[in-house]
Amino acid sequence: MKEYFLKKAEENLPEIKKKEIVINVEPITLGVGDTYIIDLGNHHVGYFSFKMWYVDGYIDAPVRMAVRFCETNTEIDDDYSDYKGGLCASWLQEEIINVDFPGVYNMPRRYAARYIKISIISAPKACALSDFVFESVTSADVDKLIPFDIRDLKLEKIDKVAVNTLKNCMQRVFEDGPKRDRRLWIGDLRLEALANYYTFNNSEIVKRCLYLFAATERNDKGAIVSHLYENPIFVSGDWYISDYSLLYVCSLCDYYNHTGDEETFKDLYSVARSAMDAAENYKDDYGIVDGGAFIDWCPGLYNKTAFEGIYLYTLDLWCQTIKKLNYTEVDIYSKRLEEGRNIAFEMLFNKEKNAFINKFDENQYSVHSAVWMVLGGVVSGEDAKKILLNALDSEDSVKPKTPYMHHYVVDALITLGLIERAEEYIKYIWGGMVDDGADTFFEIYVPNNPDFSPYGDRKINSMCHAWSCTPTYFIRKYGLGYDL
Repeated sequence: MKEYFLKKAEENLPEIKKKEIVINVEPITLGVGDTYIIDLGNHHVGYFSFKMWYVDGYIDAPVRMAVRFCETNTEIDDDYSDYKGGLCASWLQEEIINVDFPGVYNMPRRYAARYIKISIISAPKACALSDFVFESVTSADVDKLIPFDIRDLKLEKIDKVAVNTLKNCMQRVFEDGPKRDRRLWIGDLRLEALANYYTFNNSEIVKRCLYLFAATERNDKGAIVSHLYENPIFVSGDWYISDYSLLYVCSLCDYYNHTGDEETFKDLYSVARSAMDAAENYKDDYGIVDGGAFIDWCPGLYNKTAFEGIYLYTLDLWCQTIKKLNYTEVDIYSKRLEEGRNIAFEMLFNKEKNAFINKFDENQYSVHSAVWMVLGGVVSGEDAKKILLNALDSEDSVKPKTPYMHHYVVDALITLGLIERAEEYIKYIWGGMVDDGADTFFEIYVPNNPDFSPYGDRKINSMCHAWSCTPTYFIRKYGLGYDL
C-alpha cells in the first residue's frame, strides 16, 4: 500500500509557479565593510541572483560577501554570532559566499525574505553589484484567488497578509515554514487546507498531503507520524504527537466535506480509522485519553483536558462524515463520543469554579482547556459562553502563545455564536502583527513580548508560518467584516 499511496501523491504534485521580482537600480559600488540592503516590497520565497562587475580594473581575487535574507526588518541588524537557540543555527538565512569572477551569480538555495542584506567582507578592490533578481516560487495560483468583499479595512489588511502567508507556504506540499523546517506537519496541513478551500481552492495539493501521510509509518498503537519529508526523497518522520494523529482524521473529513471526493476518502479510510482507534489505546483508568500531545508552544502548560477535547472534537467530525457515507461503524464511534463527553464533564469540570480545572492538569486554569472542551461538545450554549469568556478574560488563566492555538480560540468563539468577540480577537492577535509591519504572519506571537521564542532565541523563529494563515478562512467562510 505504501507504494500505491506514494503513486497517488505524485499524481497530485502541484505545478510550481515562478515570478521574477526585478530590482531596478543603478549599479551599486561597494568596497570592504560596505553594506547594501534590497527591499523586495513584500515577503517572497524563492531564489536570488545578481551581477558583479569591476569598477577600476579587473578584480584579481574572489570577492567574499555575506548575503543575509531577512523576513522582517528586525533581522537586518541581528547579531547571529550570539545565537543561543535550541534549533540548528544553519537555519539562520545568511551565506558567506566567494564570487570568483565578474558576471551573474545564482545563489543555489531557496530563501524566504522581504529584505536582502549584502555586506562585503573581503575584496581586492571595489566592485559593482547590479541586476538583482528574486525569482519567487509557489504552487498557489494567484490568478485563481477567490475574490471576496471585505468592508472592514482592518480585516481586509489581515486577509491580505493571511493569503500571502498561505501562498508562500504552498510549495510541493503545505510547508510549515519556508524559512525553517520546510516539511509537512499534520497540524499545519489541517489549517492550511482550511484556508486554501476559501482562497486558492487547490484540492490536489490537499489530496497529495493526505496520501503522503498515508504512506508513513504507524507506531505500535496505530497512530500516524506527525511530520514527513518529501523532497528530494520521501522520508517518514519519527515523532508521534497524539493530537496531530487525530487531526489527520479531521483533515480527511474536511477534505471530503469540501470536495465530495468519496474515492479518496475510501482510499484513506483505514488509515484514518487506525488513528481514530489508536486514541482508545491512550485512555487511562478513568477513560480519559493521555498521550504526548502538542496543543501549543506554551511553557508549563498541562494539556490532558485539552487533548481530551481534541479527541472528542475529532470523534464528532468523524461520526458526522462517516454517517453521510453510510458506514455501519458510525454506531461504535457515536457511542464513544457520548460516553467520552459524559466522562469529560464528570472528571474534568469543576462546578464550584465553573471552569475546567482539575487534578489531571495540576489544577491549572487555561484557555486551552476551555477552548477544547467547547469544541469537543462537552459544554454548550450559555454555560459554555461563560466558561470560555471567563477563561479568556481572567488574569489567572494560561493564555495561548501561537497563532495555531489562537485559531482554535476563534473557532470556539464562532461555534458559540460570539462573532463580534471573534472579530475582536482576530484584530487583537493577527491585527497586532499587521500593526507591527507583518507581510506574513508569524509562527509565534505574544502581544507585548516580541522576543518570546519556544526555541530559546527569537532569531530562529519563523516569520512566515503555515499555521498562522487562518484569519482568511474565518473572514471568508463566515463573512466577517462584511456587515458593518
